Amino acid sequence: MKRLHLNLILASLAALTAFSACGGEKKNEKADPSPQQMSADSERLIYYSCPMDSHRHIHSSEAGSCSECGMELVAAVVTTEEKMEFYGCPMEAHSHVRQDSPGVCEGCGMTLEPMRLKKD
Repeated sequence: MKRLHLNLILASLAALTAFSACGGEKKNEKADPSPQQMSADSERLIYYSCPMDSHRHIHSSEAGSCSECGMELVAAVVTTEEKMEFYGCPMEAHSHVRQDSPGVCEGCGMTLEPMRLKKD
């Protein structure tokens, strides 16, 4: 019985090691850069949101229209501090968390990132 448990543990460790080695990423695919590593022109899409401040709780992972006012949703992107409009949570579900100064999300504790809505 102990031998069976030991074999299961060793098999689990081998599988975990193999998964960790591949990193869960495809080869030749680069990870998203952090905001500090982005060039001045580079921005990373997080979600789509209604451009009306009172509807900032409306969010989607795809382009579309606001369910409350019908306006076209705009891309909310992580950007540089020079272009930012607000600090926001990088999680789509917390699109309503926006403030003027750095901080952490009250919903998940993640660091707020410089963001803007691409209205152009």
